[in-house]
Amino acid sequence: MKQKLISVSLALALGLSLAACGSKPAPSGAETPAGELGTLSGPVELQFWHSISNQNHLKVLEGLVEEFNETIGAEKGITVVPTFNGSSSELYSSVVGAIKAGSAPDVTLALRPYVADYLQTDYVVNLEPYITDPNVGMTDYEDIFEGLREANSSYAKEGIYSLPIHSYSEVLYYNKTFFAEHGLSVPTTWDELVETCRAIRDITGAPAFGWDNLAGSFMTLLLQNGGRYTDQNGNLYFATEDSDITLKVLQMWQDNVNEGIWRTAGEDQFFSGPFANEMIPMYIGDSVEASYIPDKNPELDWGTAPVPQVSEDTAANLSAGHVIIALNQDGNQDRMYAAYEFIKFMTSHDANLAVATGNTGYLPIRQSVAEDPAYEAYVADGHEYMRAGVEQSDRYFYEPVFTNATTTSSAVKTMMQEVADNGMEPELALANLKQTVGAN
Repeated sequence: MKQKLISVSLALALGLSLAACGSKPAPSGAETPAGELGTLSGPVELQFWHSISNQNHLKVLEGLVEEFNETIGAEKGITVVPTFNGSSSELYSSVVGAIKAGSAPDVTLALRPYVADYLQTDYVVNLEPYITDPNVGMTDYEDIFEGLREANSSYAKEGIYSLPIHSYSEVLYYNKTFFAEHGLSVPTTWDELVETCRAIRDITGAPAFGWDNLAGSFMTLLLQNGGRYTDQNGNLYFATEDSDITLKVLQMWQDNVNEGIWRTAGEDQFFSGPFANEMIPMYIGDSVEASYIPDKNPELDWGTAPVPQVSEDTAANLSAGHVIIALNQDGNQDRMYAAYEFIKFMTSHDANLAVATGNTGYLPIRQSVAEDPAYEAYVADGHEYMRAGVEQSDRYFYEPVFTNATTTSSAVKTMMQEVADNGMEPELALANLKQTVGAN
């Protein structure tokens, strides 16, 4: 039942001994801050590593770091030095190397599967004691959307080891002109979507719908049909107790592909291109993709809508994005507290509002930001496509992560491709996956 493989990337990089290979000891005070928080014994300089290269987003990020340094940082004696370290995967490799050398950054952006890997060490700071501290805690912590909060306390270790900072969700993209010309309504359920796809196929003679993220589509449909995917301990429920629902989802995909109304992205990789070129009038993709469509076809009249659901009782919509974490390899209480103050600032209402209204493509992480008049004005002023993502905030779920989550997700994608593209029987595709990931 439980995942048996070890995280391949981390194993290769560190020889399965990450926690022991740094030259400095694990932080003995990472779990519970010592003494009363609020002041530092002296000035602290924090190294903050990130992967933001988009110029709009980079301008916002650097502006926020500068604002922190000039306000809270100046008051408390904290200076943050930001450093770009390539793509998310390149940043991960840099952090792994730095941990190995005993020189990890104080704060870094990450994807949640990478955090699960870092948690194989004792160097990731548990933020929970700081968040709940009566003096310096986050009094507005519950303003963060529930699904995003839960994701950051759902690692194999008990505690809160990350906070959401740059969030996006999947949405349904549709061609407004095509739908209006043919009297079509935007579907809200899967039954409605299938019927709409059939109507579109009768008009165009081609598939009507696709889904960028095959592994994500599997997780979403599994949850919407009452199944379970995995958990932070690597229990692969979809391959064991809930395999009947897995087969139902696989059969659904195969039937719709065989009928000629659904398709996978194939060589296109993403549907934003075929959608912008009006080759397909409807697809599900990440909300951040909205920034690419106008560049590919400025004349296209398009919109977004919430992802269709099976029922309100099992409503689920995949959310993802960057989280922000603190690392500490020497147990220095001042540095851990200073890192927390920076993370608290970067995930605050004002910082999130700056990200969500800065042409970054990312959504609010807080209810108060979603309701802020400044955000409402931004959405109304040519960014209506962002509304659908926030409308689904009560349905958000994050992919569960554990030390081999990436391998499992890759195996799920392969299973989906075999069923949808190659016509493999769902039972055989699931059996092959079990063999790949070692599920009993």
